[in-house]
Amino acid sequence: MRITYIILALLVFSVVLSMLISQDPERSAALSQMYRNAAFSGETRQIIIAALAIGIGGFIVYLTMTRR
Repeated sequence: MRITYIILALLVFSVVLSMLISQDPERSAALSQMYRNAAFSGETRQIIIAALAIGIGGFIVYLTMTRR
């Protein structure tokens, strides 16, 4: 079986599953609460964004310095 069919099947499965969850109000509320609890807030979010910016910037510098 080709990998594209497997990826397509997983995408279809996730869409069907999300449609089923969104129709049930209790599960939808629980999912929204889970997203709110898992999200970074305040200073932690700023630190993570700064670390990502430094990491991406460092990777760009690495690529430009090692390019021949």
